[in-house]
Amino acid sequence: MSKQTHAAVVLTVLACAFGQAATAGEQVLEFKLVVKAIEVKSLEAPNIEGQAVTLLKMHGTAFFKDGRVASKEFIQSSDYNRGSGPFFGYSTYQFEDGSSITARYAGTARAGQPTHGEYTVISGTGVYAGVKGTGSFDGVPTKFTGANLLNGKFTITTP
Repeated sequence: MSKQTHAAVVLTVLACAFGQAATAGEQVLEFKLVVKAIEVKSLEAPNIEGQAVTLLKMHGTAFFKDGRVASKEFIQSSDYNRGSGPFFGYSTYQFEDGSSITARYAGTARAGQPTHGEYTVISGTGVYAGVKGTGSFDGVPTKFTGANLLNGKFTITTP
């Protein structure tokens, strides 16, 4: 077998073995997140039973599956009637190395049901400079008082 044929066989085997692998810039970042409101401003709508618009400033800590930890700062606006309705916000995950991911999120809350939202990644710094992507988060039932637990995931691409 010639060297060229041998090299072609090796490359073919590697391509088959790793054909499903993501490109170098693609990553899936899974995490658990604990968050707590640090400022809350809620206004009830006059003459509409149970209707309120709320602004929140929140803080949390994300524990990533790969062992990294990030601090999360975010703001949120909600328009709920009796605990159900749309919400949206902007959050920044700041990693220990100084890198960050900033995303807009949105969802619809349903009273008595776990929260679900979708992320659109809008910017990043450090190793995440130029990042693009999406993600999601889901509330996890817990007995925490004044804090929430969520599972989250980003699917991102870096240049």
